Amino acid sequence: MQNRLLRILFIVYLLEAGAFLTMSPWSRFWQHRIAGQAPEFWASLLMSPFVRGFVSGVGLLHLMVAIRDLELWRREASRPDPLPFPQEREP
Repeated sequence: MQNRLLRILFIVYLLEAGAFLTMSPWSRFWQHRIAGQAPEFWASLLMSPFVRGFVSGVGLLHLMVAIRDLELWRREASRPDPLPFPQEREP
């Protein structure tokens, strides 16, 4: 049960972090809160399309891992339980 809960929480984390990292570099939030409050050197770097694309790419990787984990979990759930080992007969 604990393993299942941890797996669900990890998948939720991956989905939320992936969505945030994919979309936030292109939003006003990024422009005003992240780059707008950074020192001038960092602000120009953070507003660079290359850095924004890199952050979005990290977000897409999070989403891909979440989808892979969901698919693995679905396959494990649909797999039948293995048969128990046959009991040895006593002589």
